[in-house]
Amino acid sequence: MENALISHIRNYLSLSVIESKEIWSFFRESTYSKKEIVMEMGDKDIKNYFIAKGCVHLYFIAENGRKQTVQFAIENWWITDTLAFLKCVPSNFYIQAIEKTVVYHITKRKYDELLSKYPKLEKYFRIINQIAHGASLLRIRYTFDLSKEESYFNFVQQYPEFEQRVPQYLIASYLGLTPEYVSEIRTKRFS
Repeated sequence: MENALISHIRNYLSLSVIESKEIWSFFRESTYSKKEIVMEMGDKDIKNYFIAKGCVHLYFIAENGRKQTVQFAIENWWITDTLAFLKCVPSNFYIQAIEKTVVYHITKRKYDELLSKYPKLEKYFRIINQIAHGASLLRIRYTFDLSKEESYFNFVQQYPEFEQRVPQYLIASYLGLTPEYVSEIRTKRFS
C-alpha cells in the first residue's frame, strides 16, 4: 500500500513505481503528540509539511500576547511558513499539533533537489499553491464581506470536519472572534 503523499501526488500526476520510491526518499516522517510544537517561530531550517494523519494550526503571537491562528491543515494538506521556506529565512510563525499528527516533511535543499530531478513535480506544487492562494483570497473576502456570525457559519459549512476536530477557541482565533462569541453562536444554532 502506498503512502498518503504519493497517493496525493498521483491525483495530479502519473508516477511510475520507481519514481514514487525515489520521490518518497526525499521526505522524512515525524509524529507529534497533541499540542506539541512542529515548527517554532525563529526556526531557520524551515520544512514544508504534508499532513498524513492528524490536524495542525499555523499561528503567531500577537502584540497583546494572544495566539492568532492563520491556517489549519488536515490530512492531505500542506502547511509551512511559505516565505520563510522559499527564502530560507527564520520563520515568523509556529505550527502546533491539535491532535496526534503524522507529517511527511521536506527541507528546502531537498525540495530544490527533488524539483531538479523531477521537473514534473513543479506542476503538482503549482496546483497545490494555487489552491492554497485561492483559499486565502476567499478568507480575506469573507473577513470584509460577512458578519462575524456569517463568517462562523460559512467556515463550518465549508470545513465541517474542523468543527468536530478543532477546539472552539482555535476556530474563534482563526475567525478573529472571541471563544465566548463562538459559544453564543453555537448555542443559537443548536437551540
